[in-house]
Amino acid sequence: MNERASILLVDDEERVLRSLEMLFRGRFRVFTTTDGHEAVDIARRDRIHVVVSDQRMPTITGVEVLRKVREVSPNTMRLLLTGYSDLQAIVDSVNDGEIFRYLSKPWSAKEIMNTVTQAAQIAVSLEQGVAGDAGGAPGGVLVIDEDPTVVEMVKAICGKEREVRSSADLDEAFALLAAHDIAVVVCDIRLRGRDISAAVKALKETKPMVMTIVQTQLQDVETLRSLINHGHIYRFLPKPARRGLLEMSLEAASRRHQSMKAAPQLANRYQVEKNESAPVAALSTKLLGYLDRMRQGKSA
Repeated sequence: MNERASILLVDDEERVLRSLEMLFRGRFRVFTTTDGHEAVDIARRDRIHVVVSDQRMPTITGVEVLRKVREVSPNTMRLLLTGYSDLQAIVDSVNDGEIFRYLSKPWSAKEIMNTVTQAAQIAVSLEQGVAGDAGGAPGGVLVIDEDPTVVEMVKAICGKEREVRSSADLDEAFALLAAHDIAVVVCDIRLRGRDISAAVKALKETKPMVMTIVQTQLQDVETLRSLINHGHIYRFLPKPARRGLLEMSLEAASRRHQSMKAAPQLANRYQVEKNESAPVAALSTKLLGYLDRMRQGKSA
């Protein structure tokens, strides 16, 4: 980046802000505030490429700060920083804040610097304009779930406007992904008693324009945190499914996919963290073959 990108750091603890400011000020133009409301005002009036907000603050939560920043400055990359394992905060950070990364306290200086730098580079690239019109019919929806009520609900929501395919078999589901124009995947992260998180993450790394809505009963904080950073899920919804919530999520995901087809650089917002230790061996040979096919652009 020729011109230094601007980052906004939000934390109610002055000590934390000073530490973060010292870390970043040599590389970025740094704004700081202990007031979440002021952070939103700063994002409204200044050009902010990245905002990093603490979650637990006295007058406003970090998720609410990031949601409001998204409204006033949509291209600002949003990161949540917290020392607490708060499931609801993590869920809200996905659904309301649409965060780029979920960062933990205490942080690794190298990790947080690399993540913020990546976010800033993406934000700068998006300033070059995202005009365009994808046109054509919206992509299809794939449901990966063994619950037939979820499949029927998605079909009822999509009607004749979007083609819906479904499978309760992971290999078959990825065969469908490789063969068809799929815009949105709705899936549980447990399928036939197996955790399919590794497949969800691999899909996002391979096909960043595919928007993933995870709908599950699972309430494991670490799994969800990993799905944010390594799978960049678009929405996280609880089971049993609620039609209104699922309908809003499907419509928003379809619109986002269309936006990325019109302006492919928008897919940069969904770059995943690649340094996870999860073994590729967790995926079947068949599934790896379908992923390779998608990488080579052989899907229909």
